[in-house]
Amino acid sequence: MAPMLGVVFKVAAEKLLFAIGLLLAYGIGHCSIIVLAGSLTEIVSRYLHWTEKSKGALIVKRICGLLVILGGIYLIATS
Repeated sequence: MAPMLGVVFKVAAEKLLFAIGLLLAYGIGHCSIIVLAGSLTEIVSRYLHWTEKSKGALIVKRICGLLVILGGIYLIATS
């Protein structure tokens, strides 16, 4: 949010309505993603029959673990 506020404050010195529109668009986009994610969790969990032993949960955990490992390798390689 800090970078967005920086842009808004810089633009607001010259174009106040444009800055307000930017901040409003950012707020709507930010909140809509949160609402969408919260609304879809029930649908996704019902689709995957989400339990500790389910196949879907196991696949997601493995993919997330692999992504964390790959991210760590990337950070080590680029440092």
